[in-house]
Amino acid sequence: MSSNGKYRKKDSARLIWDSKPRRAANPKDIEFQTVEVVIPNPQYADELPLSFKDGTLDSYEIDKQQMNRLIWGDNLLAMQALMAQGYEGKIKMIYIDPPFDSKADYSQTLSVEGNEVTKEPSIIERLAYKDTWAGGTDSYLDMLYPRLQIMKRLLSKDGSIFVHCDWHANSYIRVLLDEIFGKHNFKNEIIWCYTGPGSPKMSQYNRKHDNIYWYAKNIDECHFFDKQIRIPHDEKTAANFKIGLEGSGFLTDDYELPDGKVPEDWWQLAVAARFPRDGIKRTGYATEKPWALIDRIIKTVTKENELVADFFSGSGTALAVAASLNRRWIGCELGKIGIQVARTRLVDMGIKPFLIENIGNYQREMIYLTGGRIWEMQHLILKLFGATPRDKTSGLGIRKDKDVSELIYVGYPDRPITARKVEELANQARSLDGTGYKKLIILGWDYEYNYYQALENRMKSQSKKKTITIESRDIPPDIYEYLKKAKSEDEIESLADKVRFYERPYLRLERPKVEQVDDDSENITIAIKRYVVMDIPLSRSTKKEKSQYEELLKIAKDDFAVLIDYWAVDWDYDGVTFKSQWQTFKGNGKKAKTVSITANEKVSKLSKRIVAVRVVDIFGNDAGATFEV
Repeated sequence: MSSNGKYRKKDSARLIWDSKPRRAANPKDIEFQTVEVVIPNPQYADELPLSFKDGTLDSYEIDKQQMNRLIWGDNLLAMQALMAQGYEGKIKMIYIDPPFDSKADYSQTLSVEGNEVTKEPSIIERLAYKDTWAGGTDSYLDMLYPRLQIMKRLLSKDGSIFVHCDWHANSYIRVLLDEIFGKHNFKNEIIWCYTGPGSPKMSQYNRKHDNIYWYAKNIDECHFFDKQIRIPHDEKTAANFKIGLEGSGFLTDDYELPDGKVPEDWWQLAVAARFPRDGIKRTGYATEKPWALIDRIIKTVTKENELVADFFSGSGTALAVAASLNRRWIGCELGKIGIQVARTRLVDMGIKPFLIENIGNYQREMIYLTGGRIWEMQHLILKLFGATPRDKTSGLGIRKDKDVSELIYVGYPDRPITARKVEELANQARSLDGTGYKKLIILGWDYEYNYYQALENRMKSQSKKKTITIESRDIPPDIYEYLKKAKSEDEIESLADKVRFYERPYLRLERPKVEQVDDDSENITIAIKRYVVMDIPLSRSTKKEKSQYEELLKIAKDDFAVLIDYWAVDWDYDGVTFKSQWQTFKGNGKKAKTVSITANEKVSKLSKRIVAVRVVDIFGNDAGATFEV
């Protein structure tokens, strides 16, 4: 009671820090760009949910809201976009395992023909790491707070969230969850106990448990499906129970021991359940959690066909378990390697079709939201690349490299670079500024699907003209995050040695072979003739890493297939959506293998078809090509 005799406000405790966001995240009308419709099992090929335009069979699109979805990108943007697309109140269960170790750096160890190499984190991964921990606990809470707020809005009225954490931030996370979901909606603190290798300090006990907080959206609506997860009685308990019934006279000949007991809030899994790499259920991904752990959580509060989401999906364990239990799912992951590992395990399971998506037009949205203009973005990128802008509107700049003057072009953030555009720029470069330029460098956000092949065909017709070298490079996905933090052009130029504009991988296919099988079908064989990674994003900071890098170059020169993580074929490409109808992949752990570079398929005979190929390498680069049959 206060000094004036009135009761103070009840339950007013809040977690306060200086940079705490004052406004909750709102829905944003950002489109998802479909990278691939993955069809792991041909028997489900006809089960794609379609919505028809104007009621005609010739005009349709895939109904994304009826599909399982794997999204690459910032999960806050992804969730805001999902909100805008009608997912508010639609998700039955969310499980998240956010990063909680401040020493994490998003680097990945890759195995190539028995050689281990370290992949450098991408720009987007470095930024996420830097932003999450730059201000210590404050920065971590800045990251998590708005995400938890929007997750609450995405949950259905009878939904639940499970938040996985450990000693690094568990106390702060518990208070955040109390504030956002309400302490009255707290269900359980689950303690996941495990054993295994460790090097504890002599001054403390070995830390061998994680915390999983379970909160309901509405405690009165949340249902606990306990019969799905009863633990069988051990022999001693069963025997004692039987003896007790015999003594009471209730035991009959047809008596059966009850299903088992409801688990306690501490779960102990054997070492074997946490550490082995047994194909589908274990991939060896650094932060992977046991299949059995996620299986129990999903069964706790969901039934078949209900929607499960994991917005820090990592290697996709929660998505794989959800698929195996016939739940619908949405996953989001920032790391490209995590997306690849998840894709591989899901394909390996032979599940129903699912989407792989990017957050579309993100760069354009960021420019407009901050009041910027596209030419200003092009200007800054030219400076970052070490070039001097020629004017405000063309996107062209000049750079000197070893006394050779280069013409640099920065593409628009909302349209792909086309071979036709590059041909026009090459013609312009030959005579521009009086003397012309011998080298043209393209910096693009995205490129048309058959870019290299189309460019080669166009440049053949210019063989008699003045020779010009063309180099095509990718603008890093989240370079704008760097640019908006720089306060002056001097700071922009100081970043030039930190940001890499990697040259696009080169993909070339063999001419396809077509053999008629009968009047209604034909056999198509295609093969990858050449795949070259121009810039290999591996760490070379130590003597050992430099040696590993050189060894990989030698291996890749003799057999480029070792660099391919997976490649897929759409045997009837519609020019809009790539449908992965055939795929081969490298795999993970002991199952890893060099992919075959040949694909063969018996297909229905058509008068004309476009076949499309998509290749993704072990570093996350992707390349595509099409040809007409």
